[in-house]
Amino acid sequence: MRFAPNTYRRKDGRFEGRYANGKNAAGKTKYGSVYGKTYAEIKEKLERAKAAVNQPKPAVSQTISETVKAHLESGRHRLKPSTQAIYRRYLDCRIAPHFGTLPHDALTEQLVQEFINKLMEDGLAVNTVQSVFGLLKAATGRDLQVKFPKTSKAKVVFLSLDEQKRIESAAKASGEMNYIAVMLCLYAGLRIGEACGLLWSDIDLSNGFLYVNRTLQRICVEDGEKKTEVVFLPPKSTTSKREITLSDFLVELLRKFKAKSETESVLSYNGKHIEPRTLQNRFKKILESAGVRDVCWHSTRHTFSVRMSENGADIETLSKLLGHASPVVTLSVYSHTSNERKRSCMNALSVVYSAKQSI
Repeated sequence: MRFAPNTYRRKDGRFEGRYANGKNAAGKTKYGSVYGKTYAEIKEKLERAKAAVNQPKPAVSQTISETVKAHLESGRHRLKPSTQAIYRRYLDCRIAPHFGTLPHDALTEQLVQEFINKLMEDGLAVNTVQSVFGLLKAATGRDLQVKFPKTSKAKVVFLSLDEQKRIESAAKASGEMNYIAVMLCLYAGLRIGEACGLLWSDIDLSNGFLYVNRTLQRICVEDGEKKTEVVFLPPKSTTSKREITLSDFLVELLRKFKAKSETESVLSYNGKHIEPRTLQNRFKKILESAGVRDVCWHSTRHTFSVRMSENGADIETLSKLLGHASPVVTLSVYSHTSNERKRSCMNALSVVYSAKQSI
């Protein structure tokens, strides 16, 4: 694959793209960099970065909030509705309240660092704080340099075999739709939005394939009366749009469930698509019924990955089933094993011990 000028793949598997970012005091070109897990991601980031550099400098009277708002308006056609909603929330809940009427030209790195520190003190995740900073940096067109605290990698939570079986039993007892939703994520690795957005036309029961074509989300909207709405959106990334080979037992479960279905949506409630928030609430009740610790729905996807690894799935296959950009991403997220797998591997050494004793 040939990359555009000034873009390349790093040794850690990520992509990097460089762009001209003005001149320094000596009149030489300064360069900025953007990073991403996929080539498509850095292409999009490069476009935004270059647009920010080339956009007209705001008037001195324009506030930071107005600058960010104008930036979001100019980039509406490039951003997914869900991303727009997230950025608007950053502006309304974080940037505008903190900076108030501070003029754009009065922004300094020290003020931005204080803002970053405040967000961290408020308990926001580092990734979220970095996203807010990225929006502020892109909107102002400034090469702002700040420091983020070092944090340990978030621990991936997955279910033990015993917990998984108890959840499956509790889900089945709670209703067939809940059971199918849980099984799709535990045995096909779907994200919750992907499961909610699934249509029967996305499933080829004759050949045993499932196609992830969309995700369903509730997003904020700028409407006079409605504050949020449920919408279909493209999958999380280009590689998230994928083909999944279904196991025979899951095909049979889906075939029986489809025979009773009266809607085009695989997962529905009162004739409408069930949304992720509703499914998450139902999952909490299933956990309570099963006597399993409080975990989020996404742990079912993590569990799928762990079970596949335990049963010999190679990393390339697992990466494609999960819709990751590359196996490197899969390894960085799932470089762990269950206690059951660890014990099995350690017990394998018994062969060595037994052979030694027989000598």
